Amino acid sequence: MDLKMKLDKKSLIQIVILVVLIAGGAGAYLMQQDGGLDFISGLFESEPATIRAPAADKKLAPGPTAPSAAPARGVSEIPAAPAKGQIHGKPFAVENSDIESGVLTLRLGKDVTADLEVKVLLPGTPWETPAGKKYKVTEAGGAGIPQVMLAWKENGQTTPTEQKFTDKYTMALEFGQEKDKKLPGKILLNLPDETKSNVAGTFEADIHGFRIVDGKPDLSADSVDTLQYLALHELLKDDPNKSLEVLSFRDGRYAQSESATNNMNGYIEAEYRVGPNSPSVQRYQFEKQSGTWKVVRTLNGNQLDEARPLQTPGAKDSPSKILTYLAAKKLEADVQKKHPGKNIYQPEFMSRHSEKFKIGVCEATYKLDTSGDPVKIAYLFRLQPGGWKFERALGKKEKVNFDTGRIDKR
Repeated sequence: MDLKMKLDKKSLIQIVILVVLIAGGAGAYLMQQDGGLDFISGLFESEPATIRAPAADKKLAPGPTAPSAAPARGVSEIPAAPAKGQIHGKPFAVENSDIESGVLTLRLGKDVTADLEVKVLLPGTPWETPAGKKYKVTEAGGAGIPQVMLAWKENGQTTPTEQKFTDKYTMALEFGQEKDKKLPGKILLNLPDETKSNVAGTFEADIHGFRIVDGKPDLSADSVDTLQYLALHELLKDDPNKSLEVLSFRDGRYAQSESATNNMNGYIEAEYRVGPNSPSVQRYQFEKQSGTWKVVRTLNGNQLDEARPLQTPGAKDSPSKILTYLAAKKLEADVQKKHPGKNIYQPEFMSRHSEKFKIGVCEATYKLDTSGDPVKIAYLFRLQPGGWKFERALGKKEKVNFDTGRIDKR
């Protein structure tokens, strides 16, 4: 199978697909799996994987192995208390932790950019959860050794400073067995930086991201990589052997619905080429049904996700959501009428409204070519007894004055 990937960022799903689908590499890889070539059909089953600890003799994909198969020296010395220490001279205590794509992250602070953070980049296949694995690192570096990254914020700093270690540190790291998408562990880490940063104790990491469990994709994982995998599966389902070149995945996202009674939903756009043909665009809408992500609708390049949501906005939804939906429907119809056959790229919508003056506006920005100039248009809406209604497009020199409810000249 001729599958090429040309993306700016090497994502996890690309690694999976390169391993699983490229003819030469996949053949060599699959022959090492229990069940031989049945492994590839198992990967594309839509049923969620069964979560259980990997068998002790289970073969893994080629690549770096864990540094130690035997119990790590010093593990017995790890305190049974929650992990803590000091990072860059500042007291550190693990307030939350997670593991995703082969990276264990221990954080002080609840935000994405934590005040203090320790990352351990584990060797091996990044889409496998390291349940039951143990790592021992002496001062010597080398292939197959975990890498450690520290991150901290200086006073008044919003972007963390980072420092990476590939050798001259010691670490004992041991993982327990997975339960309820959590992975317990304990760590004893001593680093050679100026302040001799260190962490010791126990933690429980939340498991995130796309992964392979028992040879099958875990389609319950909330991850853009899961959506990429499903989109690629959809592209290949009619002919797994076609020469497919994926040019890019764009705008991958997932979110909980505003209504607690609706399922999570997601979206991604794929640009691809089959053989020597011109590039095509396909958009996918996803829904998490009974805990498993599924493709529920495909859209063409001239159709907008915002104009065709899985749940049409109703009176109880926010005005912003309703105005975006109405503007997207109008934009989609206008482009299809004025530019038949043209795709709509990089759409963005920004809305404002005043219930006092019963007036709203939604500004749309889009492109008709990925390398073209952005086009801007603003749609005017009025709040009527039956809800928000489209009135007209604003002129280029018109704007809504939300203090007075009038339309002014720029």
